Amino acid sequence: MRFKGDNIQDDSPTNVSHLVFGITSSSRTWKNRITYIESWWRPNVTRGFVVLQNFTKYQLLPWPYSSSPPFKVSEDTLKGGQVIGMARVVAETFKMENKSVRWYIMAHDDTIFFLDNLVEVLSKYDHRKYFYMGMTSETHASNVAHSFNMAFGGGGYALSYALVEAMVENLDVCIKRYQTFYGGDHILQSCVADFGVSLTQEKGFHQEGGRRECCDVNYEAKMNVTEIKLRDCMLDEIIP
Repeated sequence: MRFKGDNIQDDSPTNVSHLVFGITSSSRTWKNRITYIESWWRPNVTRGFVVLQNFTKYQLLPWPYSSSPPFKVSEDTLKGGQVIGMARVVAETFKMENKSVRWYIMAHDDTIFFLDNLVEVLSKYDHRKYFYMGMTSETHASNVAHSFNMAFGGGGYALSYALVEAMVENLDVCIKRYQTFYGGDHILQSCVADFGVSLTQEKGFHQEGGRRECCDVNYEAKMNVTEIKLRDCMLDEIIP
């Protein structure tokens, strides 16, 4: 299999510069959630974008470039079409950042990452192969309603460069095929499944089920599980 990008031949250890983040947000949620992103974003180090599903200029500008990722307005919004969230963010992030990339990390604007731990986990896998990595919801009802083989965007998930490169060429066609599914995460998982790729589960990705129970970060030595993020916790509740 031959790849177009320049991201395949480099065998150096994976570091944070090889990761590109696609963060979905909106004018409605951004102001209340900017502190979540600023808690883990490293200006001039981390790469990625906040992709806004809608944009109200006077509400959001001036943009805090010194402490937050740059923003982009979703092409789906500009076209006036159905907002399908994360599925479009993958394609738009790839379009903007595709040099020296190994992993695309998709997340919501209230997802919190521990970057060094995230790099450590991704370093175990070969970005030159097809990987779709994350975790199901911790709420059984959410898995029943969506899929037990779907990574939830609230918990964040990672796609290898090789997989994203293969997907983006016909991603709009795939999105249209599954447009009746609920939510961008489910649409994207279906598009990934069309490539014969199943979810690689890493327990450090947490999709909390809306009960706001997340409050601690722990390392389980016996299970060798490394925490990667928290969701829906107040910042003063996060204990690294």
